[in-house]
Amino acid sequence: MRARTIGLFALVVGLGAAAGLTAFGQPTPSKPTWLYGHDLRVRKGGTTDFNAETPKVGIEFFKDEPAGALVAVTESGSLAVLPVVPVSADGEKKATWLFGHDMRARKASEEKFSKETTKYGVEVYKDTATGKILYISEKGYPAFADAPQSFVSGSEKEAEWHHALVLKVRSPDQSEFNEKTPKFGVEVFKDGNTGGLVYISETGSISTAASPGTPVAKNSVKPPTALYGLELRVRKADEPNFEKDKTPHYGVEVFKDENAGVLIYVSQSGSIATVPVPMTDLKSNKGVKWTHAMTLKARPSGVKEFAKAAKFGVEVFQDNNSGYLVFISETGAIAVLAK
Repeated sequence: MRARTIGLFALVVGLGAAAGLTAFGQPTPSKPTWLYGHDLRVRKGGTTDFNAETPKVGIEFFKDEPAGALVAVTESGSLAVLPVVPVSADGEKKATWLFGHDMRARKASEEKFSKETTKYGVEVYKDTATGKILYISEKGYPAFADAPQSFVSGSEKEAEWHHALVLKVRSPDQSEFNEKTPKFGVEVFKDGNTGGLVYISETGSISTAASPGTPVAKNSVKPPTALYGLELRVRKADEPNFEKDKTPHYGVEVFKDENAGVLIYVSQSGSIATVPVPMTDLKSNKGVKWTHAMTLKARPSGVKEFAKAAKFGVEVFQDNNSGYLVFISETGAIAVLAK
């Protein structure tokens, strides 16, 4: 067992009735409110045109009342979150395609880009219900971003490479980083259409952040600063109770990207989430607090009936170091809500 911050069974039981535990010391899942869903077409990297064979990704949107959040979940169990915004019951809920990018993402072991470097397709939509930009990668990872003040169709700009990072993630049985610690390559691009940054992991996971005021010189990119690690338990959708020796747990590391002034959370599945550095002092070794859980359903693209939807268990923890909420899916995918 690693000597780090752990979302343990014992921690969850210790939360008591105030956190929604049953008489048997187990958490009662909250019931999110389904709002709407989309089928999003996503071209594979290197593909120029949409056609009848272009893959689609099903994505659903829920209101999570305890967190004050809107949570998006894809048919593969990946997550994105943003503070809840008003969504009218009879208002327009469409996904309007804006533009797309090819983003190359090197593995941690790749020093230079080459013809072997994986190229991911990333599409960008306007989610009319929230007014936000919605990025979706060909691997089914979503990310929200603020919409630009103006965007002219037909004037799309390329995503410009900004900098790159290598992030290490300890597994639950590792207390320290060592030569066997898994690594993930992460590329950072500046989207010329929004002015913001897009982070993409070698797994195809994506996240967004504001662009720094001063560009980073390619010969002065700073390595990420490792801050602390978390270990979070997450039940499957059909797993009612936390079981000490059964419930899966995932390692999550938190880094500061010194080049952009943001925090990066990365799970051992290679899922990433970026958030601003807290305005207050960032702490370490302060632990996490389980807040609530839920089961989210996501229909595959082209499917209307929720009876055929995939179900994913999602746990929500407060990171006491940053004050942010960490959402983790049973797939190991994460999303973080800045509070």
